[in-house]
Order: sequence, then C-alpha cells, then structure tokens
Amino acid sequence: MSMDARMVADRIAAAIYGALLWPANFLLSQFVSQAPDLAAALGVADIESSTVLLALSLTCWTLLALIAWFCVRLWQNLARITASVVGTLSFRTSLALRSLKTQLVCRLRLLWPQPRAHTPTAIPMIEFDDLDLAVLRAAVARGPGFALSAPELAEQFSLRPAQVQRSLDKLSHNKMLDYVIGSTDGFDNYRLTDHGAAFVAMWQRQHYSTVH
Repeated sequence: MSMDARMVADRIAAAIYGALLWPANFLLSQFVSQAPDLAAALGVADIESSTVLLALSLTCWTLLALIAWFCVRLWQNLARITASVVGTLSFRTSLALRSLKTQLVCRLRLLWPQPRAHTPTAIPMIEFDDLDLAVLRAAVARGPGFALSAPELAEQFSLRPAQVQRSLDKLSHNKMLDYVIGSTDGFDNYRLTDHGAAFVAMWQRQHYSTVH
C-alpha cells in the first residue's frame, strides 16, 4: 500500500472513530460548560479514557436506536388506526347513501306505479345457480308479502352478505324478486314476485318428476 493510500485509510478510520465517539464528547462538553464546578468535582472534565468514551457513546447510540424504533412503531400504529377509521367511515357512508337511494327509488315507484300482470304468461329461460334457487326457496318459505334481505339470508346460508346480494340483484333483474321499501343493515329488502313464485312452482314440479 502506498503512503497516500495509507494516509487516506487512516483519515477514514479517524473520521469513523470520531463519529462513533461524538455523542460522548458532545455530552461531556455540554456538561462541563453548564456545570464546570460539578464536572471538576466529579472528575468528568479530565476523562480521556477511550474505553469510557466508547461505552458512553455506545449507550447513546443504543438509546437513539430505541427511540427511532419506538417512533417508527408509533407511526405504523397511527397509520393503521387512521386507515381503519377511514375505511369504517367510508363503509358506513356508502351504506347510508345506498339506503337513501333505495328509499328514493321506492318513493318514486309509489308515485308512478307500474302495472303488473297477476298471472305470468311466460317464464323466461334463465340459468340460475344453486344459491339463486336457495334464495328463491327461502322467499317461498317466507310466504307472499314477507321481505327478505342479504344479511338475513347470509346468516342462514353461512355466506357473506355481498355474495347473497349479488344473487338478489340477479333475481331482481330477472323479475323473480321485487324491491320493498326500507332496508336491513344498509341492504335492500326484497319479496317474491308472481314470476318468481311461478318459476319455483315449475322448478319443483320438474325436480319432483325427475326424482320419481
């Protein structure tokens, strides 16, 4: 190694060592300047042992690392709590808006009622899955005029309300169910239509004839 390279390496090592001992030197200088008599009585002003300075510096760096870790954890907890609160408020707001929209639509339908045939003349050919059929059977079991909603059916079927709501939307779109004024836990209420009752009756007859 050349002389210039050795000098550069020595300077880098001295800089690192000085940075490592900086906390101890800074604290001791502040203590001596603020309380010189006490520092002289304790012999702090004459400390030149690198071991003592190194131990004090390592203690300071450890405390700084703990403080930094605590601040990071605090920030993460605050961010998680804030995200949870914002998510809850957003969810409740969307439910309130959905309920308000449903009430407005139902009131408008009451003001301009649409004529409906009491006896369906034709049953559309629609593919319904097992959940759709289970929802229709539950509506038939409730009886005519009784409302049902996604939260109630979700508890009965051990499913999420969103899954049941998709089935209710599909059945409503295909005239198997109709909206009812009001809501349950922010979800629309439905009741069985004449089309839905006729479809279930036809499906049950076909199922019975297939089994027997």
